[in-house]
Amino acid sequence: MKTLFSDLRLISSLITLMVRLLSVFVVLGLYELSIYLLPKEIEFVSEIAVLTCLVFGVFGILPIQEKVSGFLKASFVSEYLSDDPGSSRLAHRRFDSEGLIKNVFPELVRLTNSNFGKLAVLKNDLVHYELYTYAHKKQRKVHTLEGIDPRAALLTYILNKRSGAMIGEPDQNKIINEDFVSLRANFILPFVFREKLFGFLAVSNIPKDNVRHELSFLAGKCALAVHNQILSSQIAENKKYRKELENAGKIRKFLESPEPPMVGDIKIDLLSREPGELLEFFQTPNGDFYFIFLRLSVTNAVSVLALCYILGTLYASRLNGELKNLLHIKSLVEDNLKEISWTERYDLSVGMVEKETGKISLRFVGKNFKMFDASNPERNLASIGWENIETLGKDPLFLTWNDRNIISFQHLGITP
Repeated sequence: MKTLFSDLRLISSLITLMVRLLSVFVVLGLYELSIYLLPKEIEFVSEIAVLTCLVFGVFGILPIQEKVSGFLKASFVSEYLSDDPGSSRLAHRRFDSEGLIKNVFPELVRLTNSNFGKLAVLKNDLVHYELYTYAHKKQRKVHTLEGIDPRAALLTYILNKRSGAMIGEPDQNKIINEDFVSLRANFILPFVFREKLFGFLAVSNIPKDNVRHELSFLAGKCALAVHNQILSSQIAENKKYRKELENAGKIRKFLESPEPPMVGDIKIDLLSREPGELLEFFQTPNGDFYFIFLRLSVTNAVSVLALCYILGTLYASRLNGELKNLLHIKSLVEDNLKEISWTERYDLSVGMVEKETGKISLRFVGKNFKMFDASNPERNLASIGWENIETLGKDPLFLTWNDRNIISFQHLGITP
């Protein structure tokens, strides 16, 4: 008996034989039924029954037979080990690398008459490989520390050995021989698709020549399976992030500030705004305006949701008349950041523009803020730790974050 006629191949052959015999019995049963149902007065009853069975068998039984055979082989035998076209299409459609590891890996080891083997499968990052071992009918995943160095010379060497590489070949160097020894392998079969290495099989025995062709064919299927698995994962991941980006974009629309208000004779201009920033104005009953600038160090869908939550809290507090002063607003924002377990760095600036006096009050958290007069941009008028109060003169004031101008304040009632 041939070596490659293994347990799974025997099961596959039995499934094919059983399904075909069942198809024959169904066709014979249909023939007997046709003979029984056709009127006896009609001539050529047998011929009509045979023609009916042939048409039904070609257009009905054969497609059903292929589906049933593929389903049974998918249930009891790995699709990648089947020569049935329907099963192969099912394997490519499912992108099932888990089935490859569970079923195909042990079968490849057994085809080489080896009792020990290692399987390397390329991960979704397209750089590192996961290792699996098979010994004495037991299979386990190798710890990451024992993985394969993606820069190893062995990977470049076996990429050009489509039919497999044996230890001690003339073109091997000492380092590659050491890799063979570390893998406890005498033969390594690469999984190559489109000139890229998607994994390899390392076994303890060198297979016979009549088995290598079969192994090379299966290696191509394995490479395609891993490629499809990675591709489908990347597509799913891109769809997920694209959906999150769409949701973040919808949420960010609620964070877009309207035109800045005129506070008496004071004109406020928004000079710049970037993703991951909250900039909002709130009017008090007496006509004064609070402004809040919050910058989170991380910009993603989660940070946008956090800003949206803070914005909702501020609006609720404003409607309830709870916005009392700058210190209260600053504490409210910081308390809500703690409530949502925000552990990343943030910069916060809270200010107020008084309508009657034209004074600007400011409190901030972070070392990147600066307020300066246009006539003296080098002097920082704001300090950490207390409430800074400035009165607008003829020159505008600028609030900056990280040397980027954010807001400008100008008193239109005073001409330069």
